[in-house]
Amino acid sequence: MRARFTAHVTRDYRFLHESHRPTAGRPYVPEAGEPAVTWTRLVVHSEEKGPTPDKAYVDFSAYGMEEGVEKVLHEKAEFVQVGGRWLYNREVRLGPAPYKAAPKVGRNDACPCGSGRKYKQCCLAKA
Repeated sequence: MRARFTAHVTRDYRFLHESHRPTAGRPYVPEAGEPAVTWTRLVVHSEEKGPTPDKAYVDFSAYGMEEGVEKVLHEKAEFVQVGGRWLYNREVRLGPAPYKAAPKVGRNDACPCGSGRKYKQCCLAKA
C-alpha cells in the first residue's frame, strides 16, 4: 500500500500499472494529461489477513490537494499475492467503516435499566 501511494506521489504510473492486478500482465501505455490531485499523506488505519494466506486487506485514508482544497480518499482495499508480489486487486469499501447500531429493545424484553421489569412497564414511556 505504501509503495502504491509513493508511486502516486512521484507519478510513477508504470509501477501503478504493474501493481494493479487487472492490468499487471498487460503492456504499459502512458495516458495523456496530469492528475488533478497532488497526494500529500497516507494514514493506514488497519491491516487484516484475508481468508487465505495470499489475500489481505488495508483500510487507509489518502490525503491530497485539489484546486487548493484538501481532499481525502478513505478506502478498504483488497490485495492479493501473485507470484510472490502483492498486487492491488480492488476496493472493498469506500468511506469510513459502517456504523453498527445497538440492538433495538423489544416491548416485552427485560428493561435495559436493570429493574427486572419488562421494558413496556418501565422505561418505554420515558423514551
